[in-house]
Amino acid sequence: MQNDRLKVKKTKPYEIDGDVGKAIWKEEQGIIFCDAVTGKKIEKNQARAKMSWSEEGLYILYNVDDAHIWGTYKNDNDPIYNEEVVEIFIGASKDVPKKYYEFQFSPLGVKFDAKIANPTGNRHEKGFNVNIGWDCEGLKFAQKFEIKSKNINFKTGRWITEAFIPWRSIGVKSVKSGDIFRANLFRIDGYPKQISFQAWQPTFEDPPNFHVPEKFGYIELI
Repeated sequence: MQNDRLKVKKTKPYEIDGDVGKAIWKEEQGIIFCDAVTGKKIEKNQARAKMSWSEEGLYILYNVDDAHIWGTYKNDNDPIYNEEVVEIFIGASKDVPKKYYEFQFSPLGVKFDAKIANPTGNRHEKGFNVNIGWDCEGLKFAQKFEIKSKNINFKTGRWITEAFIPWRSIGVKSVKSGDIFRANLFRIDGYPKQISFQAWQPTFEDPPNFHVPEKFGYIELI
């Protein structure tokens, strides 16, 4: 299992444009995703992520190798989790969250954002709720692609997603160095069906289940 604590450096606010060449992304510590069920290393189609922060919000960069970049959903809050996505689940404090926020981005530029209630830590028990009527005010993201080849139904190469999540929109009034938040990052891959479920912190559940807040890692602002 990977280190469950990520130290995230502060940055000045900047434009979200999908550019991996920014100085902060060259400096920042990275996450390499592993198999969400087994915790084992991903051998093909690996995903990586980096994070930084400002007083305004959290910045995330996903860098995804993909033999089949594809998707069919075109509208925000469509069930893109049934195809290919990158995701972050994040709570508003360092405690195991009973409420947290879910963000997903597909390679077609579709986003899914929701407010989650998970009072028991078990999505199959009473009280679990996904509120897709909630919209994250100020959420921004941009994507870029490095394409090696094209097929009628998919492309092969790499897709990059850069996202910004305002603190205020996830219930955090202010932040400072030393603050800690519980979060987990995920990636779902596969064509024409999902075959790989990847995570920063594996949940070790089969069938794959990302809604396991006790397995969330720690994001420490420095």
